[in-house]
Amino acid sequence: MSDIDSDFFEAKPVARRRGRGFGIFVFVLLGIVVVLGVLAVVADLVVRTVAEDQAEKQISQQLGDAAGPVDVQIGGFSMLWQLVQGSIDQATISSAGSSDGLSYDFDVRDVPTDLSGSTGAITGTVTADAATVNGLAAVQETGGAISFGDGQVTYARDFTIPVIGTVVPVDVVATPAITQEGRVISLTPVSASLRDTSLSLDLAPFVGGYAFDVCAAQYLPQGTTLTGVAVTPSAATLEVTSPGLPISSSGIGSKGSCS
Repeated sequence: MSDIDSDFFEAKPVARRRGRGFGIFVFVLLGIVVVLGVLAVVADLVVRTVAEDQAEKQISQQLGDAAGPVDVQIGGFSMLWQLVQGSIDQATISSAGSSDGLSYDFDVRDVPTDLSGSTGAITGTVTADAATVNGLAAVQETGGAISFGDGQVTYARDFTIPVIGTVVPVDVVATPAITQEGRVISLTPVSASLRDTSLSLDLAPFVGGYAFDVCAAQYLPQGTTLTGVAVTPSAATLEVTSPGLPISSSGIGSKGSCS
């Protein structure tokens, strides 16, 4: 027994497994990060939804019944960050339904979150059926209804037969184009034909007299212009652009002119 060390039977400390403890710490830390990330995403979605709802109400109040139901979708990476910066990077404003024959879809950039000042660039489209177009005062003043075809429109006019002076209805087919720096829609006739009559007349020499212009600027916020027009049998679509619009109702309500 003399060869056995005297401390052989004494309790000795057991070394801690440092690796296992560190792994648990990392696991818990990662869990916290994931939870915080999820909470941040949820908070961002909630704030974005609230902001979209408020924007829809503001637009509806400012534009009234003319805008119909409005749908707003806010883009950008983080809504919370955009609020801190004081500007929404991008938003889409569109009609929530087109049952009334009119629909629209606009892309708006750099919208101030305090709803003051002006937006950034705006691009979009407005689509209307023939009934909506015929309801415009500018069209009614011309005295004839418009119908749509493939890239063309047809409208009624009166033709006075030379010598005998008889007035007969005429259907005029014309192609639409954007003129006067995006402020006017010009209808250029390509043909005309007598309607509801057995007469056969060459109306080619008189076609030019059936051309007319529609001042689109009077229906658009000041500074807004048209960049294109497309016609199908069901509707006409106008491409619209603006360098920016004031957010106030008085600013949006200020219309352009063709003079």
